[in-house]
Amino acid sequence: MQTFDKIRNYYQQSDEWSRLDSPSGQLEKEEVMHLVQRFVPPRSNILDLGAGPGKYALSFAQLGYFIDLIDLSPRLIDIARERFAEYGLLDQVGSFSVGNAIDISHIESRKYEAVFCGGPFYHLVDPIDRRAAGDEIMRVTKPGGLVFIGLMPRFSGLAGMIHRAAHSPDQVTGNIFKEMGETGVFHNGDRQGFQEGYCPTMKEAKAFWSEIGLTDIEIFSTRSFMHQNEEHVLKIRDRDPELFNEIIQTHRKYRNSEAFVEAGGHALLIGKTPAE
Repeated sequence: MQTFDKIRNYYQQSDEWSRLDSPSGQLEKEEVMHLVQRFVPPRSNILDLGAGPGKYALSFAQLGYFIDLIDLSPRLIDIARERFAEYGLLDQVGSFSVGNAIDISHIESRKYEAVFCGGPFYHLVDPIDRRAAGDEIMRVTKPGGLVFIGLMPRFSGLAGMIHRAAHSPDQVTGNIFKEMGETGVFHNGDRQGFQEGYCPTMKEAKAFWSEIGLTDIEIFSTRSFMHQNEEHVLKIRDRDPELFNEIIQTHRKYRNSEAFVEAGGHALLIGKTPAE
C-alpha cells in the first residue's frame, strides 16, 4: 500500500473524536488551546490542516475564530461537518474539504492569520513530502502570521515504541526500532495500529522550519512532566484545585525546556511567517 493509503485507512477506522476525551487528551487539548489563545488574535481566520473529526476546530470556532478544515480522511471530514451542525457553528466555517497536506493548491495564498497543523507531520516520513507540506503552509499563511505544528519528539517516540513492541509485537522489529532511533522514521511492520510515523529531534525540527522560512520558533511540550501521569493529575484537579493549579503553572514555566519537550509526549512548534 502507498504511504497515504495506509494513513487514510488507519484514520478511517480509528476513534479520533474520543482520543481527546482520555486523560492525556484532555490535558493536551487544554494546553494547546491555552497556547493558541495566547498567540492568535481574536476573530482570526485559521486553517485546521489535518483537522480529523474537528474537535480542535470546534473549540476554535467556540472562541470566535473562523475556520477552514482539511483532512485526508473523508470519514473524519463528514464527522466534523456533523459535529459543527450539531453545535450550531456552521456559520464559523468557510469550508470542509478532503485533501493532503502536501498539496492544498485549492487554497488561495496568504489567506490565514494562522495555520494549525496538529497531525500531518506525525506521518510525513518522506523529506520531500515534509518540504512540500511546509511550503504549502507558508504559502497560505499571511505575512507575519502564525504556524502551529504538532510533533512527536524522538525521545518520546522511542519510549512509545517500547510500549508498542510489548503489546503489538508484529508492529515493531529490531530493524524498525533501529531505523526509528537513527532517522525518526517508523514504518509499521503490520497494517494494524498507527501507520507511518516521523519523530524528529527538536534540533532537527527547528532547523527544518527555519529553513522553510519560519521565524521566532519555539517548541512547547503539551504535557511535559505530566506525561504518563495524566490520570493522577486529573484526580488531583478534582480533589485539590489549588495543587492542580500549581502543577499547571509549573508545567507552563518549563514547557519549552528541551528536556521537558523531548520526554513529554506530544509537542507543539510555533513560529511566524516573515512580515512584509
